Amino acid sequence: MIERVSRRFLDYLRLELSKLGVDDISPSQVMVLMTIGQGEIAVRDLLDRGHYGGSNASYNLKQLVENGYLDRGASPRDRRQARISLSLKGQMLCERLRLLDEASQVGQRLESNRETDVNTTHETLRQLEQWWNDALRYSGVLLASCMSYSFIAQDLVNSLL
Repeated sequence: MIERVSRRFLDYLRLELSKLGVDDISPSQVMVLMTIGQGEIAVRDLLDRGHYGGSNASYNLKQLVENGYLDRGASPRDRRQARISLSLKGQMLCERLRLLDEASQVGQRLESNRETDVNTTHETLRQLEQWWNDALRYSGVLLASCMSYSFIAQDLVNSLL
């Protein structure tokens, strides 16, 4: 379901880009721009923050720099570390997309109880991500930590013990 929703969002983003007449950037690359946001970040931080794969991220960053959406430079403290930020062109595109999104009122169509559902879903997904991160970090699922995740059914936790 998450994968399908993600694909639909990218399709929606592709449609919005075509409305703007922008054809030199993909929806996935727009997501990279949105992940970077304002300011300057290290490429490593972008990979962590956006959960991008190394080679895919390298290709997208190269394309974004070549097409003028990103500025890339070296860190003043460690010249080996690349730092990136949105160029004026990248900032303008992100702002235009934000304005289109606000005008579409997609988010405003959510009823108040739906907004609560969306927030609950977001929190549950965030907890699942943390749980899986912990499991990976500690080389396997820690049964003791399962007890601290209230979104897991107690019967499921007991069946694992």
